[in-house]
Amino acid sequence: MLVLWCLLIAISYCSAQHWERGWVDTVLAFRPGTGQSFGREFFPDNIFGPPDTAARPDRPSADPRQLLSLGMDGEIIVGFRGKVLVNGPGPDLVIFENAFRTPTGTVFSEPGIVSVSPDGIRWHTFPWDSLTLRGCAGMTPTNGAAADFFDPEQSGGDWFDLGWLGVDTIRYIRITDLTWWLAQHPEHPLWNPILSGFDLDAVGGRYLLATESTPRTSQRQQLLLSEPCVPSSLLGAHVPAPYQIFTLEGRLIAEGTLEEWLCLPVHRVPLVVRIGQPAERTWWLVVWM
Repeated sequence: MLVLWCLLIAISYCSAQHWERGWVDTVLAFRPGTGQSFGREFFPDNIFGPPDTAARPDRPSADPRQLLSLGMDGEIIVGFRGKVLVNGPGPDLVIFENAFRTPTGTVFSEPGIVSVSPDGIRWHTFPWDSLTLRGCAGMTPTNGAAADFFDPEQSGGDWFDLGWLGVDTIRYIRITDLTWWLAQHPEHPLWNPILSGFDLDAVGGRYLLATESTPRTSQRQQLLLSEPCVPSSLLGAHVPAPYQIFTLEGRLIAEGTLEEWLCLPVHRVPLVVRIGQPAERTWWLVVWM
């Protein structure tokens, strides 16, 4: 009777959460690594939505409309617009790469380190084993014929549970290529002479909850930068103009008057910049140094 009562409570709890399942639909930052070229012309659409249905465990995808190579030591930060991913029953997050099983039975793997964040500033990294590379993404082939890509038993891909990190809620997922390191260790059991970098296919969440994004704006654009300062002309703003800089959570960290250049106070962190009074333009700005 006690077991039945607990089961009923669990079912009631799950149904009350109104969880959704879905795929990432926004890119907060992309730093291409060495040798990156494959799929760039179709980016970011090629990493949104489910994995390539043509992929099989022994026959990987070869379609640049479905894959984006991060390149050696490349890195990408993605998220779910207007939603957070919460820790639910079982694994919460799946990442599909382009691993495949070779004729000898081994898996050709191009690994990536996975980190998650509630705010784009504090990051929690899933631990990984340097010998087996367990804990990395890019280790498990994709089954594009799966009836349900959110079923770990049939979909393939690499699954991650926020509970492993003691994290309840996250907004952003960061994937950092580890192939560059593997390529420098020919003695490693998973080394291969044709390693070229993590190939991202899809990222999905099983337990998504809708949330309001802050700051709220009617017009938002995104700009990825390689320097901490950006010319005002690139922002399309009429100068002089007042500006405010926020974290993605809506915390004001700087304000002033926009002149010829705008210099950001924080590096390697996604920021929101509002220009004009009232805000005539809003940009997501990300700096990679």
